[in-house]
Amino acid sequence: MSQSLRIVHIVGSAFAGGWAFHPLCRLRDAGHRVHLICPEDGPLPERTRAAAIPTHIIPFPRRIRHMHSAAAYVARVAAWLRREQIDVVHNHLAPANVWGRLAAYAAGVPVRLTQWPGPLPLEIPASRRIEMALARLDSAIIASSTATQRIYEACGVMRDRIRLIYYGFPFEPFDPTIDGSPIRREFNIAPDVPLVTMVAYMYSPLQERSLRGLNVFGGIGLKGHEILIAAAARVREVNPAVRFLIVGDSLAPGEAERYKRRLHQMVADLELQQTVIFAGKRTDIPSILAAGDVAAVPSLSENVGGAVEPLLMERPVVASAVGGLPDVVRDGETGYLVPPRDPGALADALLRMLALPPAARHAMGRRGRAIVQELFDLPTTVRQTEQLYYDILNATGMGGLRWARR
Repeated sequence: MSQSLRIVHIVGSAFAGGWAFHPLCRLRDAGHRVHLICPEDGPLPERTRAAAIPTHIIPFPRRIRHMHSAAAYVARVAAWLRREQIDVVHNHLAPANVWGRLAAYAAGVPVRLTQWPGPLPLEIPASRRIEMALARLDSAIIASSTATQRIYEACGVMRDRIRLIYYGFPFEPFDPTIDGSPIRREFNIAPDVPLVTMVAYMYSPLQERSLRGLNVFGGIGLKGHEILIAAAARVREVNPAVRFLIVGDSLAPGEAERYKRRLHQMVADLELQQTVIFAGKRTDIPSILAAGDVAAVPSLSENVGGAVEPLLMERPVVASAVGGLPDVVRDGETGYLVPPRDPGALADALLRMLALPPAARHAMGRRGRAIVQELFDLPTTVRQTEQLYYDILNATGMGGLRWARR
């Protein structure tokens, strides 16, 4: 049996989902001693505490230029890492990529990793420069899509320091045999009415900025809700029967709530109230997807986003050709890819998909499910991550662990 490790995952947001939670549980169940460090309380710390995973709330410094608070954070976390004799620090999300890296490096932790849930920070010039300056502090970098891997390589990070490991998650809730008819009845959508689903948080444009304070997407939200609504207007002109079910809510009050109201107003302005339905926050996502004929993922930047769940439900996907989406949405095979920010192209692809015989759509969905099961299997991805930890320890001559524990 491999030696037990002391592992800390530093996650940059308390709202990180199952992609952050499930690997911690798997690593613990494999016999490792795992901890979570998070900057604030929220859904993720609540889940880890309920799972009896030691959870530490340590707020990040607010600004890089606040040298006193930055130094204090790094010193505090580094001292704790040394005291606990931590073998692995695994960072996820900004700003853990800054402060977690610095603390792990200062503490001399043997295995130091950063893994991005998506390529967005690498697509913004200012944050990419920070990332490239700090990447040298890592033992290795985990890319969670081929797009992220390509960006790192293009920026000069040596290929042998990059590992492609997807974020795994449990497949059990996503059973393609689930009956979606109760969802259709709830929203008064007849069984024979074509239905497009979109499942995504509502990130306002002001929530997605470059580090210089410039809006990244020119007033459009990260997940492209406006693109789908504009496409819905075009689809209705050709096929008035089609319905769009948008599932998700803003993550926090304030600007995100104003953005949600703006989306509702856009639907009203286009007179789409009978075509576009806002379902709000839901916990029955597999049933929602089972009710649909095709899923839309019109994101402007994405890892694999909302594509994996509908494919697991054997529903084809029409998605923007950005980020890691082409890893699973393979054009003509599991769905269609369209240029981002293009409502016309999205509408055309949705109409083309809905015009296919149901058997052809189901075949696309089945192929998609097989691809997702191969790439995102949670036990497999955790084993790959665990093996990377050991590979780094062995490569640095620390296979026996530098803390000389017995």
